[in-house]
Amino acid sequence: MNFRVKPRALALAAFGLAAAFAAPAAADTSAEIRALKARLNKLEAEESAARRAAKAEAAAHAAAAHAAPAAVAGHAPDAPKHWYEKISLRGYTQMRYNNIISGTQYNDIFSTGDRSLGPRQNFLIRRMRLIFSGDVTDHLYIYIQPDLASSPPNSFSPNPTNVTDARYFFYNNQVGTYGNAAGYFAQLRDAYADISIDEKKEFRFRVGQSKIPYGFTNMQSSQNRLTLDRPDAINSCCRDERDLGIFFYYAPEHMRKLFRDLVKNNLKGSGDYGMFALGIYNGQGANRIDLNRNVHIVGRFTYPYVFENGQVVEASIQAYTGRFMPVTGSITPSLGMATSTAGFRPAGYPAALTPFVNAPGYNNLSNFVLGNYPAAGAWGPSCVNGCQGIKDERVAVTAVIYPQPFGFQAEWNWGRGPVLDQTQMFIKTGNLNGGYFLANYKYDDHEFGLGTFFPYVQWQYYNGGSKFETNAPLQRLHELDVGVEWQPLPEVEFTAAYVKMSRTNVGAAPYRQFNADLLRMQLQWNY
Repeated sequence: MNFRVKPRALALAAFGLAAAFAAPAAADTSAEIRALKARLNKLEAEESAARRAAKAEAAAHAAAAHAAPAAVAGHAPDAPKHWYEKISLRGYTQMRYNNIISGTQYNDIFSTGDRSLGPRQNFLIRRMRLIFSGDVTDHLYIYIQPDLASSPPNSFSPNPTNVTDARYFFYNNQVGTYGNAAGYFAQLRDAYADISIDEKKEFRFRVGQSKIPYGFTNMQSSQNRLTLDRPDAINSCCRDERDLGIFFYYAPEHMRKLFRDLVKNNLKGSGDYGMFALGIYNGQGANRIDLNRNVHIVGRFTYPYVFENGQVVEASIQAYTGRFMPVTGSITPSLGMATSTAGFRPAGYPAALTPFVNAPGYNNLSNFVLGNYPAAGAWGPSCVNGCQGIKDERVAVTAVIYPQPFGFQAEWNWGRGPVLDQTQMFIKTGNLNGGYFLANYKYDDHEFGLGTFFPYVQWQYYNGGSKFETNAPLQRLHELDVGVEWQPLPEVEFTAAYVKMSRTNVGAAPYRQFNADLLRMQLQWNY
């Protein structure tokens, strides 16, 4: 488009005027001036129309570029993503080795956190997790995590079953039948949806099977945790840390980012479970149906504080309440539970029985879970594995200093729950308490490029019922754990630990106390 029309018109007009003044007076100069002015007006009108057309064309190009920039560049515009294209896949695998250095009762060595712990054990795949997660819409986030190396009960069992020798109750050499049941089955760990009710996702409901917001170490992923197993005192509240229910979480946007950064920056965070949490759940543990007409209720409040130097500390309080249905099984009852001399059987003790649950019942003879036990000198209806269950309630406090470079964790809980009576005849409500203290240090080796080291020491204590084990036996625990986690690469971690323990073998009667020293190692690879 030619935009030099106006200067040329002015030049032509000037030339015309000069010619008019230079022409003889006889010429009709007035007519010539009018003709030049008319031509100038026409040229200016054409220029104005050309400019308007150019502006319209430029505006059309800009609108097209804004609506479809790929098309302007000569490419087809991006199509909207389908929901399955927004799902990410990640995971990790852990392989372990446990070696008993010394132990007064080798056959009694047992741990709820690692079923492979015991004599005649070598390598074990402890976890093999795959995690599918993503925001499928602006208000819906999904998280699915199976474990492909799950070990059901009675698999990988180093302890004898079907014990027939009476010496089992008095000496260290258990005599019985050792099974060889297979393990490594796929089992669901998490399957939930986060439904956000606001654009910033500060308010959300988590529906499905997920972790119970009780205890920092329970919510901390095994992929990030320093110690190989979670402390028993806190973890005894919730089998596999999970259950089926509905949980409400609230955290401001900047706090959600902080929770994510504490994990992302390798500071051993617990993840985003909100500043405030409130929920209801079955109470029987992950992958199990409810066994009574009662739900558990849990609440938690936590507050992380960031100092000017970047150090982060966090304090929490949490509690839950409900009724739990302990599972019972036939045992040969004896005295001395949770002591090193467990197994004494007075004269007249029954050869075998199934402990009854001393808890309120439905008192309905048509109820399929009803059994009989002696009450008030007569036999009457009661519950062996059912009815309302044992009162189950706890409160816990948490303090965390994130390792920058020094770190510290401490948790303690108090409460009451199911526990086998010392006579081993019935299960009752008993008091419990326990917790742990953990100190650690984060060292990044920049000089030799060896990676990151986390040396740590942990002491834990617990005195209370082990409600998820058959017959909910009493557990007494003192344990010292000294170890180091080495991360030579971001995708590889190696942990070695020395553990000195005094525990109750809650896996089998007579529930004897044992002492042991162990060397434990684990290799983890992330993907």
